[in-house]
Amino acid sequence: MTPRTARAFLLLLMFAALSRPAAGAPPSSSRPLTNEDVVRLVMTGTAEKDILSVIESRTVDFDLSTDMIEELRQAGVHARIIEAMRRRQAAMPKAAAPSPTATPAPGRTGTLRLEFTDEAADKTPSAHSAIALKSLPKGMRRRGGVEVGLMTDMALAVLCITSDHVPDHWDTRSPLEGAPRHELLLFRPQSATDKVKGHEVLYLDHQPSYEIPVPEGPHNIVVAAAGKQAGPGTWRLLESDGARVNILPGRTTRLKLLARSQVKGSSMVGFTVDSEWKIVGVEVLEGDASGAAATGTPDVEARP
Repeated sequence: MTPRTARAFLLLLMFAALSRPAAGAPPSSSRPLTNEDVVRLVMTGTAEKDILSVIESRTVDFDLSTDMIEELRQAGVHARIIEAMRRRQAAMPKAAAPSPTATPAPGRTGTLRLEFTDEAADKTPSAHSAIALKSLPKGMRRRGGVEVGLMTDMALAVLCITSDHVPDHWDTRSPLEGAPRHELLLFRPQSATDKVKGHEVLYLDHQPSYEIPVPEGPHNIVVAAAGKQAGPGTWRLLESDGARVNILPGRTTRLKLLARSQVKGSSMVGFTVDSEWKIVGVEVLEGDASGAAATGTPDVEARP
């Protein structure tokens, strides 16, 4: 049983032990409606139409991450109610977007420096990055079995997936869909087009390096290229790799990433897209971010 499942189970026991309000009696309207309020209404026998009415008429602050949706189902919350919760949460005014990286206490941060290596013999700009054809034949699948349709933009994303670093309502703080639970450290949309063997491709137009302030301590880092799909406008991971890094206060940890792409074939029938997106080294630098000396081993640590 996960910690959240255990918490939900204890909440159910607590609700059952409390004196029950009259059926249909909504929670106090002085605060946003939460998952626990909805579970309480279900447990007290409130009619579904009344629960739906309460959801539509109140401000809400639901946690609708995948694991919490499953716990709502286990608590007896029906699909129509969950869907109403989704719609109401989506309709709520968006708060100002938080900074991708929270500002830690002075003196307790280090720097994560992401560097792209330049090892491709091909001088085509897209050969040194992650790419996607702007449109693919129906059924065409990229490495890993992920079908990629029409892409309108690409972005570099750096995530921390260490469980106790993931904030509450993490899925409302990140534009990525289908990604693991994470804290978003960097999200930088920037793409360009190129012509490769007659194909128009979209590629991640990344900088040679990026520096990100990160709280000290161990972090499970994922570096990814994301694509924005036409139509729904959703951002999904196309390429990713991860490593465990230890951030030291006042020090720079350099993470080296190898990115290469190649289109093979010259027609829409039988062509392939070969890509490589791999973390090839992690090392702690001495001095400031531009220091040349490194300590420890350049080998990648255990992957998350």
